[in-house]
Amino acid sequence: MARNPVARRPRPAHPEVEPARSLPIVPILLSGAAVLALAAPWLARTATPHKALPPHAPLQLVAPALVEPTQQDVDGAGALVEPRPFMDPRSSGSAAYAAGDFEGALAKYQDAIGRNPDDAESHSNLGQVLVRLGRPAEALPHFDRAIELIEGRWAYHFNRARALRLLGRLDESISAYRTVQQLLPDDYATSFNLAQTLHAKGDEPAAIREYLKAIVLNPNDGSFRLALGISFEKLQKRAEAAAAYGEYLRLSPQAPDAEKVRSRISELTTPAS
Repeated sequence: MARNPVARRPRPAHPEVEPARSLPIVPILLSGAAVLALAAPWLARTATPHKALPPHAPLQLVAPALVEPTQQDVDGAGALVEPRPFMDPRSSGSAAYAAGDFEGALAKYQDAIGRNPDDAESHSNLGQVLVRLGRPAEALPHFDRAIELIEGRWAYHFNRARALRLLGRLDESISAYRTVQQLLPDDYATSFNLAQTLHAKGDEPAAIREYLKAIVLNPNDGSFRLALGISFEKLQKRAEAAAAYGEYLRLSPQAPDAEKVRSRISELTTPAS
């Protein structure tokens, strides 16, 4: 298998690209109009268009959800593995998962681990099936085992960080995402998901720093600007929030709720009376 030096690693692909040799990371949201659909509740709660907000009004906003990883896998030596399907197409577990038979996939991977307890990929995939079934606490030991077997594979650490986030163990999730960043520093999905976890913890300054990293790595994803604006609003940085929302509209001018976003910008930029 040919390997390329990390220095020549390609820029991250579109969020819909799956991590190599892993099941999909159970995305909640990718980008664009779907982000705004989730953001609609806070947009709907805005006052009459052009009515100014008090200078320190509390804001009840809903941030966009996580995005999935976007890079090829990385082996323990730090070199990229050649692109390949996320799972061997002959795998019965993969076929069951693709068909939506998650209980069937669960049984297949449990059987694979029973036959080979040191199969890191089956541990990782079993963990992802458990997450898909809403059982992240049961998934976590399998991600831990996969990492124990192949420590340097970024996808395993990403899966673990996500499970910790779902369990509400935010500090541990943040630490796990930072480990992923060390293994794959130019993956924008990792920076964005880390920012979302920091936002969930209430650390908006740190979240903003990570959103800005994600934007540098993938400047054309409007959902990142929307999330950035939400964090700016939490800090009462109205001008910065309005600018971020404006960038969202520049990138997504035909968004279904574009007019509501424009009304929000107007509220943020109109001086209080």
